[in-house]
Amino acid sequence: MKCLWLTRKYPRPTNSGELIYSNGLIRAVAGTGIDLTVLAHDNDEQPIGDGTQRSSYVDEDKVEWRLGSPELGSRAGSLFTRYPSDSWRLKNGGPQRALEEALREEAWDAIVIDHAAIGWALGPIRAQRKLSGIKSDPVLVYVSHNHEAKIRREIAKNSSAAFPKKLALRYDAEKYARQEEELCREVDLVTAITELEVEAYREQFPRQRYLNLTPGYEGAIHRQREITAETPRRVVMSGSFEWIAKRINLEWFLENSAEAFARAGIEVQIVGKTEEGFRREMQDRFPMVDFVGRVPEMEPYLLDARMGLIVEELGGGFKLKTLEYIFHGLPLAGLRHAVEGLPLESPRDILLTTDLSSLIEGISKTIDDFEALNRMRENSLTTCDSAFRWEDRGRKLVEAIQEMRSIALPS
Repeated sequence: MKCLWLTRKYPRPTNSGELIYSNGLIRAVAGTGIDLTVLAHDNDEQPIGDGTQRSSYVDEDKVEWRLGSPELGSRAGSLFTRYPSDSWRLKNGGPQRALEEALREEAWDAIVIDHAAIGWALGPIRAQRKLSGIKSDPVLVYVSHNHEAKIRREIAKNSSAAFPKKLALRYDAEKYARQEEELCREVDLVTAITELEVEAYREQFPRQRYLNLTPGYEGAIHRQREITAETPRRVVMSGSFEWIAKRINLEWFLENSAEAFARAGIEVQIVGKTEEGFRREMQDRFPMVDFVGRVPEMEPYLLDARMGLIVEELGGGFKLKTLEYIFHGLPLAGLRHAVEGLPLESPRDILLTTDLSSLIEGISKTIDDFEALNRMRENSLTTCDSAFRWEDRGRKLVEAIQEMRSIALPS
């Protein structure tokens, strides 16, 4: 089977949840032995191409990467188009031309649109279908990372930006919603990261086919780790804080918790990729918080804390960092609505509450209970040990595509 995969950018280094998910799924699908070609922008942090709009690379999994430029250009150009700003930036700089050539010159059994921002690809796909009039179209798959209509509207509503920017966010959110709806109407299969998101899609598009693909994990596993009095009295929040939704969530959390944690003698550490200006702003506003920022490796920070935080107020969905916490032997503490897709029970395996004040109180009571912390650590890892394998996700997706191919092909 020959598959064309469209994603945002070359996903290595995998230093955000979005890149971890795309990278894991691409590698897992390649591991099934299919012929896989991926169109994307080159990685702006560590480019592997020649810097032009047309470069190529074959990786260790025998995936052929056709890469556009590392730079994405300005968002402003999208304002007078039908495209959300992310899509406008992603389709230019090589990928649109590469897709048109791939559709015109090669035959594909399946095309995967990885992320709603790649919805721009529907235009070239429609045009090629109309031009060629082929009887057996490739199976189209939309791999969603979030329910974009919901989360983009929440971001616009909760943004504290000045009026012009807030208006632009609302306008962009509606364009994102329309593009996601087009994808859900036109593709043959929609995948989602949690069952809750599947149900949200199904409510609007009941006749669509869906596949739940929770993330996998392929990093280090720290089975023997033990939390003791020598472990710093610290909670850690990891992640990438470049996207506006992540910043809104982080500011809300610190505004409502930083002083309470400081009074309880609990250190809060924020670790992950962000713009240096934003990191300095947060450090100035919340001097009691250790805002580390970008680091080469998360592992030392995850192994040097007593609990990991999942406290996003906006969004929902599966947080990739939960698996990093669990497999590094770090007990989870979070808001119940922010943790979806984990087969864990509170308080046996994880500490969950419905509001932030209750969570702070629960963490304060648990932070020195080493028996409880180590029980949660052990239970979480044991429960999740075989439940989050990327190879299972890749096999499920390929099997679903093959099933639809057999239905679509003439007998």
